Amino acid sequence: MKIAVVDDDQELATLLCLWLTEAGHTCRSFTSGQAFIDQANNNHFDVVLLDMVMPDIDGEQVLSWLRAQPYGDIPVIFVTARATEDDMVRVLDGGADDYITKPVRKRELLARISAVTRRVYTQSDSEPLEIGPYFIDMRSRSVLYEGKPIKLTDKEFELVTFIFSNLGRLLSRQQILSTVWGYETEVNTRTVDTHISRIRKKLNLSPENGWRLSSIYHQGYRLEQLPVEDSYLASRMH
Repeated sequence: MKIAVVDDDQELATLLCLWLTEAGHTCRSFTSGQAFIDQANNNHFDVVLLDMVMPDIDGEQVLSWLRAQPYGDIPVIFVTARATEDDMVRVLDGGADDYITKPVRKRELLARISAVTRRVYTQSDSEPLEIGPYFIDMRSRSVLYEGKPIKLTDKEFELVTFIFSNLGRLLSRQQILSTVWGYETEVNTRTVDTHISRIRKKLNLSPENGWRLSSIYHQGYRLEQLPVEDSYLASRMH
């Protein structure tokens, strides 16, 4: 995953990035809230680690700004020396996903990131997923479209499950690779593009059919269910 560390303590930010890189993630650090905001639109991050107290824009203001963006549902974990219950409750109520107090412990940090991303991005192993005409059965590893089975490879099924479980969410190619193929894989991101193209055709994920599986330049993919009027217009154009 691609993780942003927003903390004015450069020494700590460097250490956190080292830990994250060793764990298989990609990390980029920002020494101020404004520096992160200036770059956030051009960089899709899967997780943000955010300090509360910074010299320009504090962490709570950054969180509020982030939640107002189209990609603002990405997980945010506060990493801060502020340890009072009031602080913790306030940021969690404000939309943070978790809260870690300094000094930071490596294993705890990695475990918290793993727990948050599982909760946010991952569908239950046994709970079926039904969206529109699609029925995804985790136990039988099958996908039905209007009651008819669609033949998929194992990786295609895992990719379909992951994307439908995150309907409307922008997913980076790196995140798709790490979830579907595993962190240790050496598979090229071109493989993601190829598999996306296959499932788009197999599941008929087209605007005229009410769906859009978009490639976002330099960022990743997003699956969206279109309003009825948009689907109608798309069908009239073909």
